Amino acid sequence: MNIEKQIQNLFSDEHAVIDADNFLDRLHTTREKRIRNQQRLSYGISMSVIVVLVGVLAFTQLSNNASSIQYEEYLINENITEEMAEEYYDELAVYLVENSDDIWSTMEFFYDANYQINNNMENQL
Repeated sequence: MNIEKQIQNLFSDEHAVIDADNFLDRLHTTREKRIRNQQRLSYGISMSVIVVLVGVLAFTQLSNNASSIQYEEYLINENITEEMAEEYYDELAVYLVENSDDIWSTMEFFYDANYQINNNMENQL
């Protein structure tokens, strides 16, 4: 690391002349890199905003509980007899039990649905 030689090389005749082509090439490459980085930043921010919007919309749509649906009102409005409704519930129960991966969540669904129906009947009385 001979500092004196490096300083002398800087002030030598070889470095006194500026290479215009080399300078312009480096200037254009740094400019292109800067533009590319700005584009990446803007694309990243816009994609983040889109992901957040989709997440918020999905969360608000999926937050509705299935137990909040009023089955009894639907059955009354469509003039379906109680026997037809009971047969439908039995077939639904068999289908869900046979095709369910988690039997406990299925049983919890039936418990919640039964509780909701009982709760609606008590409120009507």
